[in-house]
Amino acid sequence: MPAPPMVADSGGFDGQTAKICDRTQESERLASQLVHFVANRYEEHNLKRILMVGPVPPPYGGIASLMDDIVNSSLSEEYSFEVFERSGVFPRDAQGFLGRNVFRLRRFARFFHKVISGRFSIVHIHSADPAFLGTTIIMLLARLARVKILLHMHGTDWDSFYPEAPWFTKLYTRLGLCLPNTIVVLYSLWRDNIKRLGTSARVIVLRNFIHNSAPPPRDQVELAVKTLDLEPGNFVVVTVGTVGWRKGCFDILKAVRRVVTEEPTVRFVMVGGEEKPGEWQQLTDIIIRDDLARWVRMTGEVDREKIPLYLALADVFLLPSYIEGMPVAIIEAMRSGLPVISTRVNAIPDMIEQEVSGLLINPGASDEIADAVLRLKRDPELRNSIRSGARSCFIEKFEFSRGVENLRTFYRDLLT
Repeated sequence: MPAPPMVADSGGFDGQTAKICDRTQESERLASQLVHFVANRYEEHNLKRILMVGPVPPPYGGIASLMDDIVNSSLSEEYSFEVFERSGVFPRDAQGFLGRNVFRLRRFARFFHKVISGRFSIVHIHSADPAFLGTTIIMLLARLARVKILLHMHGTDWDSFYPEAPWFTKLYTRLGLCLPNTIVVLYSLWRDNIKRLGTSARVIVLRNFIHNSAPPPRDQVELAVKTLDLEPGNFVVVTVGTVGWRKGCFDILKAVRRVVTEEPTVRFVMVGGEEKPGEWQQLTDIIIRDDLARWVRMTGEVDREKIPLYLALADVFLLPSYIEGMPVAIIEAMRSGLPVISTRVNAIPDMIEQEVSGLLINPGASDEIADAVLRLKRDPELRNSIRSGARSCFIEKFEFSRGVENLRTFYRDLLT
């Protein structure tokens, strides 16, 4: 009788072989992970390091958003970023003149400790107009540490920044503008004026830039329409930004009566919280006094990620500001393909080509606001043409990848 075939159990030779193979595969997997870990650490160690200086949210404003986008962009494959927080927000234990200045001194000391370590090749400093004395001190410290400086100026009103400033402010401003290797500004007026002050730095225009994105889901847009109590057939004019005098909100209310008398289906939506204390109440009082509640909506502060919802329900974007730099809100409106009505102030004429990507009006001119809104309401051919022009303008000038590539070039030039 033939012997039955042998069946190896887990304790037999074949079982032991299988266990050895499993262990070998596991060892190879772990070894591979270790190789990748070491390679990544080596690569990270050898990346040029950039210290990004500026505000960190909250609040999540335009500069903080831009910094976050840069740090998390494709530039992170070529450079290792570290963020150093510098904003106008003070902690609770740093109040009063003494407390705030002690906090500032400690922050300067922390910054110098970082840059003197020799770990950073570039310091990329984001600065807004009112904070330039602090920016000058930071650049002096970076110079002492022999680190290359890229000064990114998010300027708005040149006259208040320099020509109308006190003599001492002018003194440290001129000193500060001599310190960086490269100065990046938002538009040509600032570039030309800075060059006239005699800086030896390279001065370059780099427009604000944002990510392209798909339109928000239709059901979410419809929910926003219901929340605002809008009706089918309404012609919706949306304003996005802090609510108050600077953004021209009082001028909008002056224009409402004439617009809705001639075109009753028009609705105005102001998206944003108040800029200065009391302005919200003043606007609300005007709406009640002039019986405008049927045609005007004010949302209050909204999360940044919800802005595309309000743009998606709009027919026109309106921003009749008195003072602006290069408003991200206009760029977001162009991304959404909206015809833009805005004012001839600072960088806005560089952003909008008249009757191609928008309509330009004068600040403080409520009649011009009304004329522009009524014109776009009554001329769908012009409206659609400007829609197309606004979208093309966004892709050509303000799309994120283009801005990142320009910034990559600036970094490389600094390091050569």
